[in-house]
Amino acid sequence: MLSKEKRIRQKFLQADFTDDVMFGMAMSKAKFCKRLLQSVLPEFDFQQIKVVVPKQSPSSDLTQVGCIDLLCIPKIGDRFNVKLQLVAERNLALRSRYYHAMMVEEMLATDEDYRNLRDTYVIFLGAFDAIDWSHAINHYQMMSEHGDDILEDGTHTIILNAKSNWDEADAELRGVFQLILKEEATYGYLGPKVANDIARIKQSELGGEKYMALTDEFWQDIRDEGRQEGKAEERRELVPLLVKILADNGKQPAEIMAYLEAKLGLNVQEAEEYYQLAITEA
Repeated sequence: MLSKEKRIRQKFLQADFTDDVMFGMAMSKAKFCKRLLQSVLPEFDFQQIKVVVPKQSPSSDLTQVGCIDLLCIPKIGDRFNVKLQLVAERNLALRSRYYHAMMVEEMLATDEDYRNLRDTYVIFLGAFDAIDWSHAINHYQMMSEHGDDILEDGTHTIILNAKSNWDEADAELRGVFQLILKEEATYGYLGPKVANDIARIKQSELGGEKYMALTDEFWQDIRDEGRQEGKAEERRELVPLLVKILADNGKQPAEIMAYLEAKLGLNVQEAEEYYQLAITEA
């Protein structure tokens, strides 16, 4: 039977655009997100798009796997927030409500006055039943029961459906749809470029390490090994790898030790000892 680490490595080698972790790694580049959003929201002339790290408590996941947070700055008009996720067809309405609430909560946590809240966009990509979402781009806003009056509360949910009619999708979006359907990307610039980037990630040793660190099974593996007699040596090998990846991602020492405490159940002294071990071995 394959060990968890070997299973994750095997999963990494087979991963494509539809793999949550690989999607997050490949699409975390602002230039890729900008091209996608220009296709989905052509009414905006984006001056800049920033990939942002959500403010998370130490007990939350290192990343929301397959989910990307963006701050969009158009040349004209107010900036707004976007949460982009590749999803299966499960509870999209409630998931959308939750993500909008998360983004608003993060803005209010910085003492933002509610009257100055930015618009929020939740964008889902997937291959959904065309009966429910027949358009390539399905855009939802809060609307009155009595007509077409939009409440203008600043919330937008967009569902991009790869199984829909592609007539209203431009070349860039069609290329992304091809990746979702596990086809060769031949349309536009973005699809082929993302496919090449995924191939590059899979050939990189660091890419494999990051993939493991972003996989839930990897975290559970380290926790389990810490509880099993005779596994201390394996844990001594895995935790420094985790510290290295967090440091490479720009995490400060205090943040790294907080993650070790929250994710691995270490006390303060143990977290500091593992951190020092990783720094010594670097």
